[in-house]
Amino acid sequence: MADYLGIVIKQSLSDLGLIEDLNVIATKTIGSWEFLLVAVAEEHFHNTVARLQNHMIPIDTDCWYNHFFRGDQLFVVFQNKTFQTTTNPETWSDVIRYGLEHGIPLEQLDFRPRTTEDACAFFGIDR
Repeated sequence: MADYLGIVIKQSLSDLGLIEDLNVIATKTIGSWEFLLVAVAEEHFHNTVARLQNHMIPIDTDCWYNHFFRGDQLFVVFQNKTFQTTTNPETWSDVIRYGLEHGIPLEQLDFRPRTTEDACAFFGIDR
């Protein structure tokens, strides 16, 4: 099966050393945020998520999330919790509630890009 693609926000990390271990495909800066498009093989996915959480800013300091997708699967990774859902926004009520409870504005809880096509367009890369 294909790799998971992920959107990692550099500013969400308390230790940037993790980036060296990620398969970064592309980067994009918007304002002060740097977005990394990463690919993670299925056999390394759960370990990568755990390592990412260990390198994220503690949720009681500032709440951030990163997300991964493959097909219709969507994983939203907070520093202390991971939600497995689908790319269909109708399935996001729990993760949106969690994000709002931790101070993330609703407009930032859109989990974009969340398809390969959207990721390629967002990062300006050919598929």
